[in-house]
Amino acid sequence: MAHIKIRKGLDIPISGKPMGDPMPLILSGEASPRSAPHQIALDLNPFEDLKFKVLVRLEDKVKLGQPIVEDKDCPGRYFVAPAGGVIREIRRGLKRRLLDVVIEVERPEEVEKHPILDPRQLSRQELIERLKLGGLFAHIRQRPFNFLAEPYKVPRSIFVKAIESLPFTPSAEMQVAGYEKEFQTGLDVLAKLTDGHVHLIYRQGTTTKAFSEAKGVQRHTAEGPHPVSNPSVHISRLDPIRSVEDIVWTLNAHTVIMIGYLFMHGEYFVSRVVSIAGPGILEGKTGYFKVREGFPVSALVAGRLKKGYVRLISGEPLRGRQVESEDYLGFEDTVFCALPENTKREFMHFFRLGMDKYTYSGTYVSGHLDNSQKEYDFSTSQHGESRPFIDGTMSDEVMPLNVSPMNLVKAVLAEDYDLAVQLGLLEVDSEDFDLPTFVCPSKIEMMEIIKKGLQRYSGEMLK
Repeated sequence: MAHIKIRKGLDIPISGKPMGDPMPLILSGEASPRSAPHQIALDLNPFEDLKFKVLVRLEDKVKLGQPIVEDKDCPGRYFVAPAGGVIREIRRGLKRRLLDVVIEVERPEEVEKHPILDPRQLSRQELIERLKLGGLFAHIRQRPFNFLAEPYKVPRSIFVKAIESLPFTPSAEMQVAGYEKEFQTGLDVLAKLTDGHVHLIYRQGTTTKAFSEAKGVQRHTAEGPHPVSNPSVHISRLDPIRSVEDIVWTLNAHTVIMIGYLFMHGEYFVSRVVSIAGPGILEGKTGYFKVREGFPVSALVAGRLKKGYVRLISGEPLRGRQVESEDYLGFEDTVFCALPENTKREFMHFFRLGMDKYTYSGTYVSGHLDNSQKEYDFSTSQHGESRPFIDGTMSDEVMPLNVSPMNLVKAVLAEDYDLAVQLGLLEVDSEDFDLPTFVCPSKIEMMEIIKKGLQRYSGEMLK
């Protein structure tokens, strides 16, 4: 057992944190909080680099867990229906890119059933085929480049993160509560896929025995500020990536439950704990809730938003995607938050002391006071525009990896990928640059730059 401790990082003091314990409710915009939504959607927005084959048409009737979309570049990698009912809409974006498949839920829902199997009695090939048909290879990622995992390439190791550190994110302990047996079964499947080289990382001091007493895996503890939950941090400490041939799979605790549920119950698991939070949510209306995959945004925000312009975000404040009320909860998202939208410039804001404003760089007086317990009402304002790099030291202070954010970003912008690899491009993903982007005084969108750089470099290497 190893212990991962990081000191570099930052827990952002944003107001509107979710309060209380997870509630056993299915949220709805209707009067009864236990009423189920009328429509559920398969969200495909995160997969902009994939080419899809749609297996259904409008008005087709589908079962929960039935394959409805297939990855053209990986035949057999299916995305399955998150609900049983009728296909009402197939949404497309620019260049006809597939965005959502909307399903009108029927009562009772029909469910795609799979035989209940003991993973210990199956070969690796049989396990792979079951995971593909069950839609679970859409939830497993592969490093380097953070692609969806390629089923027939054996990973040298698999990393399961059972720790969360992003703002508002429900803990892994919340997700696994009540599904401890399914979680262990999921670990058993993963262990067989990689000959036992499964690393389970959980927060130090956890009381959840599903983590601390997990069998068949290598258990590790972690502590520190965000980004202690990032897989890149775990991989760099336990099994570093040195070349494009170093295949490592990553997934979170909820996906492990999905795997175990498929083998134990023969069904696709759609339940998850989500938080509703943020400074744009009314006081007393934040919290943790049990909902299902593809939940409608309109039901999430009903009666919860503050007056005025508010930006709705599916996902965490640092990485989430802006959505509208007619959209749906993101494919993997366990956070829904709202931030006040800036519509006016603050008069003479550069000359104000800024006692009630957060600053990492010390621009305002608040940065020189002991405000460790204070929370701030963040908004969508960047307080400035993009400008050339002027200081990379602040980015270094929140980057626990052995990587210089500014130098790596500059190498990617120059498309000097030989230098970028030397600087650590293969060791990172775009998510590792959320804090450097947040504290950057130059307002450089580092996450987007690294994401596109990884896509371009992977295209060159995998031709």
